[in-house]
Amino acid sequence: LTHNFYRHFDQNRAPLGLFYHAAWLKNNPDFLDAFLYWVDEVIENHPEVYFVTMTQVIQWIQNPVSIESAKNFAPWQEKCSPGPRQNCLVANRCKLATKELPGEALQMHTCVRCPNNYPWLNDPTGDGLL
Repeated sequence: LTHNFYRHFDQNRAPLGLFYHAAWLKNNPDFLDAFLYWVDEVIENHPEVYFVTMTQVIQWIQNPVSIESAKNFAPWQEKCSPGPRQNCLVANRCKLATKELPGEALQMHTCVRCPNNYPWLNDPTGDGLL
């Protein structure tokens, strides 16, 4: 972790994705302790580093702010408050196209309405606006 952190931090400062499954951490308490120790060390030694969700990374990419302004960046002030979970009993099956793969029909399942286009790098919402 430390090697990869400094590879990102000392070079292009690209976000470092940390993708750990909660069940894996729960079933390996020593790994969880080591991970939390590492997080505490990073925060202590690098006050300019933030641990945020991937959604928050995208919000910052769409509207970047300076390190000085990051402490008050509105999307990072929101607290996660999971309410009662609503199950998706029948997902919408969407057959979609994208400009990036002309002629291809892509399948996507979602519990919300189908987007106009298949979500892609230059059109993450699939609205075709970018």
